[in-house]
Amino acid sequence: MIDSPIVQQGTLAAVREYVRDELCEQNQLERDAFEMSQRVLTRKGCPCGVFFCIHGPRSVRLTAVWDLQKDSIHFYDSLGRRSVSQPVPIVN
Repeated sequence: MIDSPIVQQGTLAAVREYVRDELCEQNQLERDAFEMSQRVLTRKGCPCGVFFCIHGPRSVRLTAVWDLQKDSIHFYDSLGRRSVSQPVPIVN
């Protein structure tokens, strides 16, 4: 894991970069070598999370979900198994 990164509260771009760094580090990928997409997740029409996906080599997909209600990020391996869950490191 990356040592104590600070994400300013409410900045999607900062969380996106944090997720990219974590996924690349966990899977030994070069940081900017692969495309990353994101999608807002909704429940009953209200945003409840953000889904991030790095489209890696050989059609590998590495994903993470930012749970907005619990303010935590769940990282998944290439087989779709949850590998790490942690709170979003924020500063107000």
